[in-house]
Amino acid sequence: RKRGEQELQRAQAFVSSVVENIPDMVFVKDAKDLRFVQLNKAGETLLGYTRGELIGKNDYDFFPQDEADFFTQKDREVLASGNLLDIPSEPIHTKHLGSRYLHTKKIPLCDEQGNPQYLLGISEDITERKFVEEALRKSEERYSSLVSQATDIIYTAGLDGRFTFVNEAASIITGY
Repeated sequence: RKRGEQELQRAQAFVSSVVENIPDMVFVKDAKDLRFVQLNKAGETLLGYTRGELIGKNDYDFFPQDEADFFTQKDREVLASGNLLDIPSEPIHTKHLGSRYLHTKKIPLCDEQGNPQYLLGISEDITERKFVEEALRKSEERYSSLVSQATDIIYTAGLDGRFTFVNEAASIITGY
């Protein structure tokens, strides 16, 4: 029996270590009141709150009303559907890092009868990626504007010599 207890403690310590060292925020909320029951180190760093400050509290204790409403609505959807919910981008206000964007996945954790007991969430901070994507979009818009307004012929061709792109000036100048 003692060996079994030791093995169980080792297994629990291993799982705790894995969750604690995942570089994305991992959180667990109770299904009834959506209060935080677990948060990993990455979650503390991202949100700017310690576990002691978060455990037992809900989103309304930390986030603006509209964000807390959104998070709570999505949590309830997950618990009602019983399915994984993938939220590709959601804004969040953090204590020390300001506004961030998260890619969040949420799934219910159910008992043997299939009743949700907890909600598990994993959130990746995608703020830098969003900024890079926005800068790329703006750069593409500028490039497209320059090419379309150019009075010289601008084109691209594939290795076979066929045109893959021609600007409006090419049509005007060549008549094609």
